[in-house]
Amino acid sequence: MSDLEKLVRRRMQEEYAKGSSAEEIAKVVRDIFNSTDLSGKWLGAVAARATTDHR
Repeated sequence: MSDLEKLVRRRMQEEYAKGSSAEEIAKVVRDIFNSTDLSGKWLGAVAARATTDHR
């Protein structure tokens, strides 16, 4: 499993545990993918941004 897959799974689980709706979870996942540099150079920065609260 890639780092990106792990990140997405973890964020989805966190949001689900908080009781977020499916739409809110989809928004968080969409935000992760929209901010991902597919070259892999900045995945650490994406992971740091993705762990912040989106509310």
